[in-house]
Parts: sequence; structure tokens; C-alpha cells
Amino acid sequence: MASRSSALARPPAFRGVGRSILLTLPMALWSLLMFTPSFQHASGDHYIGAAAVILFMTGLFFLMMRTGETYRWRRIFFVALGFLFPVGFIAALVAERGTMSIPISRMVSGDTPFCFMVTPSIILPAAFARTVIFPGSILPTASNPHSIAIMIGLWFALTLVMGKAWCSYACFFGGIEEGFAALPKRRRLHRFITRFGAQLRLIPWAILVFVVLVSAAIFEPVYCMWLCPFKAVTEFPAVRNVETAIQMVVFIALFVGLVVVLPYLTKKRTQCGFFCPFGAFQSLFNKINLFEIRINREKCVDCGLCQTSCPTVALSKDSIREGKTLLNCMKCGACVDACKKDAAVWHLKGTPVAAKPERARLLFLYGTWALATMFGGSVLANGVHTLIGFLPLK
Repeated sequence: MASRSSALARPPAFRGVGRSILLTLPMALWSLLMFTPSFQHASGDHYIGAAAVILFMTGLFFLMMRTGETYRWRRIFFVALGFLFPVGFIAALVAERGTMSIPISRMVSGDTPFCFMVTPSIILPAAFARTVIFPGSILPTASNPHSIAIMIGLWFALTLVMGKAWCSYACFFGGIEEGFAALPKRRRLHRFITRFGAQLRLIPWAILVFVVLVSAAIFEPVYCMWLCPFKAVTEFPAVRNVETAIQMVVFIALFVGLVVVLPYLTKKRTQCGFFCPFGAFQSLFNKINLFEIRINREKCVDCGLCQTSCPTVALSKDSIREGKTLLNCMKCGACVDACKKDAAVWHLKGTPVAAKPERARLLFLYGTWALATMFGGSVLANGVHTLIGFLPLK
């Protein structure tokens, strides 16, 4: 008897090898262009890291072209990004400071790397009080190249192309929970998620409103200081009193619960779908993004496979009947790959739903994968380089 996972997967629409290679060639050339500076390093580790990432990103794109599937190959990249980012980041922190914690002196001097997840919290104070409530430098410095201006500019450029797809192609952290969600063979708590999906989807919006208003009121990035699960695997305020000790306990508890345990139990991205205020903020940009996923009602048989497969519960029975995904769709492609009737399709806004969905997919992937290679590829290369440094090869 066929397993449930095989039942969810539609037969892939294979392209010929030659055509797949031709479609992949632009991405291969882009990858080489992005990593040419890495080959100028004297260290052999940098050569290996850059070469590995070029082959990795180009190979995954070829498989997307060859099989007609998106989600499976994108997930491999995204999980690798999620787990390799902390590897390189933590190693750099320990090498520089000897610890993952942020000394209070670094925060006071504005020497903290900017994190894109704090972006919504800084908008109101910047607009009305002309104050940046993040302990980082606005322009890059020798000790802090990841300045506020650089990271905001990079985030905005990627968001214009990706919209909420940022959360499935560019987020440093989402791959961690997606990796744990991929481990179990069957999902638990499925009935609970299905029954209360509408209410769960509202939680990130409530947290977004809370952190934006409270951050503006007290001139501190509340989410960054108290609610971010990923502080547990990146950097955090140095534990120096009861308050910072409580912060550390909260970070660890949120990480274990939302990023490890619940994704494993539900096979869903619970932190992203039911908690992250930045994810809710990104959803707004789906309104201006050119690409979306739609449901072709002429082909849909209301089997529910698309809704079941969605990792962030961005489909409901009502939205399927209306032929569209919800605002929090992150364009991961899981529903498209799961649909046996080819009713879930990639779509370019302003065109008929049935008008060349594969062309819309190609246009979306060329832009998104190019940015994923540029933005995430350097993170992957740094992680590989770090791992090689741990090997007893010298």
C-alpha cells in the first residue's frame, strides 16, 4: 500500500536533460559571478567552500528544471542555510569575542550587527522621533560591516522581488524549523492545526502590533530583547543580572518549543506561521509582489492535498474555493507540487490563471534563486569554510 507521502506527491513533469541544462545555464553563470571574489582568497578552504556552493545551488536549480518540482529542492537549500548560518556566525563571534553573548560595551558603542527581524520595530521611532532604537551603526564600520543601512537596503531589494517568499528563500533562520518539520514520517496535532488554523494565523499579527507599539513607547526593540527564539543560536545580551538571565531562559524555551518540538510534532513551520511578527510584516509585501500561487477552479477537485501540504497553513477551504492562497503564503511551492490535478499553479498577476503557469514559475525562480544565491550562498560558503576548519586535515 502506498505511503501517505507518496500519495501526496504528483508525478513530476520531467524535462529533457538538454533543455534543463540550457535553462540552468544562466544560474550557473550567475553563481560563478557571485563567487569569483572568493577564488581570490589564498586559503584553499575558501576555494572549496565557494566551489561547493556553486555546485550545490546550480545542481538544485537543475533539478527544479528537470523534475518540474520546486518545494523539495528549495527545502534542501533552505535547511542547509538554516543550519549553516549559526555555524559560521557563532564561530566568528567566538573567534572575535570568545563568547556568543554581546558585551554591554558593544551595545553602547553601536557595534551590534543589524538583524532584519527587528525592522518593523524601528519604523515608528525612526519616523516620528528620528531615533534608531537598535544598538548598531547606521553606516558600515570596520568592526561592524552589517550596518543598519546595508541590511535594510538588502532586505528591501530582496522583498521587492520575493514578497513573503523571503521567508522560504532568504530567511537565515526558517530552515532550522523546516529541517525539524521534515524529520517525522507522520504529523501529529493535525486536527488541532486544521480546526484552529484561522485563529493561529492571527497570532503573528497580534505580536507584530504589540512589538511595534511597545518598542515605540519604550524605545527598545522588544522582540529582539525578549521574544526572538533565534537568540539561542546566534548572539544574545550577556547574562549579568536577573533580567538578562530571564531573557536567556525565554530565548531557549521559545527556540526549543517553536523551532524544534512543535515543527517536529506538526510537520509545520510553527514559529514562522504562528508566532513570527516579521513574517506577518513580510506578508504585506505579497500585495505588491508580481508573483503568487493560485488555484485553478476549473481543475480543482477539492481534495485538500494543497491545504494539507502547506507548511504555514496559508490555505483554507474558503480560500481554495476562491481560487487563491492567503496573505501569509510564502511561495514555497509545496501546494503546487502536491496537487495531482495541476490545479495549484504559479501565477503572474494581471494574467489569466491558466496562462502558462510554468512560465510564471520560471520567471519567479530566476529572480528568487539569483537572490538566494547572492544572499544565502555567501552564508553557505562561510558555513562550509568553518566546518572544514574543524576537520583534522592539517
